[in-house]
Amino acid sequence: MPEYEEFLIYDKPIPYKDLLIYPVTVDNYISFHFYSLCLSLDKNSVPDPAVISMSYLEFLYYTSTTAEIPYLYMFKELLKMVLHINKDEAFHFAMSEKGKAYFTINGVKYTSDDADKIIDIIMTQNLIEHIDDSIQKEVRDEMEKAEMYKRNQYKMCSFEDQCVCILISTSLRFEDIYKLTIRKFSKILERVDHKLHYEIYLSAQMSGMVQFKDESKLKPWLADLSNNDKYADVKVDAEQMHKTIDEINK
Repeated sequence: MPEYEEFLIYDKPIPYKDLLIYPVTVDNYISFHFYSLCLSLDKNSVPDPAVISMSYLEFLYYTSTTAEIPYLYMFKELLKMVLHINKDEAFHFAMSEKGKAYFTINGVKYTSDDADKIIDIIMTQNLIEHIDDSIQKEVRDEMEKAEMYKRNQYKMCSFEDQCVCILISTSLRFEDIYKLTIRKFSKILERVDHKLHYEIYLSAQMSGMVQFKDESKLKPWLADLSNNDKYADVKVDAEQMHKTIDEINK
């Protein structure tokens, strides 16, 4: 997001009202990804109009009485992590007399709208994908499986091995890697992988022995790697499949 661009580039904490929201570093990678599960609950897929009409904060309160997983506790632990506040007593979650969910941090009140903005900052800072509510959950799940298979038929290596990949591909030591923000860690890993494949594909084409039909494989290693529509390839395949079926049925 443009409004956060300078903070994201230089890994600076993003101010929000009285708060400073810090990017999470790699040494907290495992804890962060566990606690951050509370940010990506598919609230609107619950077949209950009352739930769909809830704010996300209200939904977290609701899950504290209906789900086995303590999402509200996870949200508090996540806030402690990104705000660099270690005291449990600094946080208080409650409902107003009108039934509105809110929480306080060091005595300052934050509403459901504040929670939405704080969650958005955390997800943006740490490269967590937002749920695309415009796509039905069942369809989204199938497209996710298809995209993973199309892009990489091999299971992604473990977090430990990802650290090893960066170690052997850069001059960084493990101590340096652990100090990186998760955002920079992910971007370095993506760029290292792209650079390696670009060099292999370019060498193959320059040899004259290989000619790629898909020129996107030769995208320069300094090219923009952002993907605004992660399901684009799958959607094209689906459209082609429907077209073929229609032709067969004529």
